[in-house]
Amino acid sequence: MAERTPMTRGADSPAPDIASPASEQQGSPAAHRGNNRADLAAFAQDLAARLPGSWAVVAQDHAMYADRFPLADRVWDLGHVQWAFEQFVLPRSAVLTSDAGCELVVVDRPRRTRKFLVAALRPSGSEVADRVKAPDGIVVDADPARAASAVADRLLPRYEQAVREARIEQVAVAVSAGERVLAEWDAISDSLCDAEHWPLDKRYGLRQQQRDAEMWALFAPFLHHGPALVAHAEETLPLLDPKDRAEGRWPYRLRMLREALEGGARVQADFEFVTGALLPDHPRAEAAFAKAVVERNDEGWHYSLTWMESGDALVEMARAERALRGRPDRSQQSAQVQAAHARSPHAIRQSVATSAVDAAAAPPGLLAHDHVRRSR
Repeated sequence: MAERTPMTRGADSPAPDIASPASEQQGSPAAHRGNNRADLAAFAQDLAARLPGSWAVVAQDHAMYADRFPLADRVWDLGHVQWAFEQFVLPRSAVLTSDAGCELVVVDRPRRTRKFLVAALRPSGSEVADRVKAPDGIVVDADPARAASAVADRLLPRYEQAVREARIEQVAVAVSAGERVLAEWDAISDSLCDAEHWPLDKRYGLRQQQRDAEMWALFAPFLHHGPALVAHAEETLPLLDPKDRAEGRWPYRLRMLREALEGGARVQADFEFVTGALLPDHPRAEAAFAKAVVERNDEGWHYSLTWMESGDALVEMARAERALRGRPDRSQQSAQVQAAHARSPHAIRQSVATSAVDAAAAPPGLLAHDHVRRSR
């Protein structure tokens, strides 16, 4: 069920007319005329109520042309919606956020008073979404029931797949960065120790704190969306090739990833408990917060290292899953072969010859075409 959120307005002045191109926005009489468009806020609420899961809706009027820029930067679309944001003034929008973290945006379809555009927003905190095929938005009628069916059947599956691929790309980037952090640490750690591998001075501890902080920064984003990646990989695991499962040690590495996420979540929860008890105005609050950060990074070192060491399993499994999706199953392949065979010239000639033999063997007056002719 959607959570109703009142529409917010950037200013008291009316928003530009959606039918006006961006070049006609400010100062044009047409830019301030009313229209008979469907109520976007009400439509967004009704749409959210019909989508699977629980959705919150925030509708907003854009009083100024520049108000739309932050939203336009996050639109994940290379089709209708991008065209609309680039070529037209969009005076209003609604953002739908699900309990699973999905984000959709609804805007007016330019020059169509009874249609809307629904598109996905790039996942927050991900800088690799541009490497993934955009889950382009769709045009929907102002009927919320029909629109919800179209969004659930067409847009959401593409969006969820694109988000998952973007997160997998983020895993690959984080693992590569983690390897560089570890390589840098290995390159200098020996120089900070004596012959018996004891630290020479405080530089060792300071450099170790830097290492821990860098690794935690790479690991922390996955505390939020890592569980969904691991859960999907666990669901996909039985479908993948047993030989690949064994060679990649995927079951074991998935267990390690899940344990790393659970341990990291406990460390972060302890950190938030400690920092939440600090008094902001206390003279030692800043020092206490810095100490809590160092302790969190130190306690989370094992979990961040485990994630970096086993994260490649998610990338490998995603690659295997894509190959599996691109390979037709036996029944589908058999049907395709039969259809191709039926269309071949050899099959047509064989069918004609068979029909001729059957016709010659059939008694007079009992041929199929004679029966059809008589039935008419």
